[in-house]
Amino acid sequence: MQRNTQNPATLATRFVLLFGIWLVITGFAASAWPVGAIAAATGTVLSRSLLPRGHAWPAPGPLLRLLAGFLWGSIRGGFDVASRAFHPRAPLRPAWLEYRLRLPEGPARVSLGNLLSLMPGTLCAGCKRELLYVHCLDREHADLTAIATEEARIAATLGIQLEPRHG
Repeated sequence: MQRNTQNPATLATRFVLLFGIWLVITGFAASAWPVGAIAAATGTVLSRSLLPRGHAWPAPGPLLRLLAGFLWGSIRGGFDVASRAFHPRAPLRPAWLEYRLRLPEGPARVSLGNLLSLMPGTLCAGCKRELLYVHCLDREHADLTAIATEEARIAATLGIQLEPRHG
């Protein structure tokens, strides 16, 4: 879905969302409101140049699936990391995974790397050409299909059509 990111209604909505986040973070402290208003206004003004006209906004359904998948992956990863931490021998077999990306260069790839890095037990170390490098805690339980699932969720959320995987 395409929207003009420069129109007053969009900018007002963005300001309200940023200010609302500020209020939640500061616990609705009245003393923080002036600073929050300045920060929200600054973020809104900066977003005008960071999000060009016609920027594609995520569709709500795929965005909810992405968030649900992230939440489930975080919970699952958290339990895995905790069980390893409390295990008497801390079974760690760290490894680097190379994942062949299908997302185009740019924000979509960055989003995938950030999403994976936020999940416990994985750390994205960047990409080179079409390869994404991910560090994991256990090479024997490394799951490239989980990365592929997150890649597909991000593609669906951003309206990107992925090419079929070859070979």
